[in-house]
Amino acid sequence: QVALLGLDVLGALVDRLSGRFKPYIGTVLLALIDRMGDAKDQVREQAQNLILKLMSEAAPPMYIWERLAVGFKHKNYRSREGVCLCLVATLNIYGAQPLILSKLVPHLCIAFGDSNSQVRDAAILAIVEVYRHVGEKVRIDLTKRGIPPGR
Repeated sequence: QVALLGLDVLGALVDRLSGRFKPYIGTVLLALIDRMGDAKDQVREQAQNLILKLMSEAAPPMYIWERLAVGFKHKNYRSREGVCLCLVATLNIYGAQPLILSKLVPHLCIAFGDSNSQVRDAAILAIVEVYRHVGEKVRIDLTKRGIPPGR
């Protein structure tokens, strides 16, 4: 309950401040990455929704992703999975244009070898979504990174 109410308060603050919230994004994102690793589904979902709200109201999507990419290396597997799923949601909402996917694909390649199967599945889902938006360029990039063509 405390985490959900905290996320609600942050959401209201983002609504109120809009673009003036930008200086606080770096601090808030670290906490949101932690919340994406929460045991409760509702908290993880709300954290992801707040990240998407930051993209729409406070700063451009790539600005957020430059700070969110540290989540791919988070110690909690749910946080790593959540970051991959957040990338899928970002692509579904904004498409590939506002993102520099070449900066994010290497993180997904590392996640393919994650020790947790849920993270691996989320990374594959994210790369499929990237492929859907970008096309054959991604396959070439993956081959260069040593990912087998069959995969």
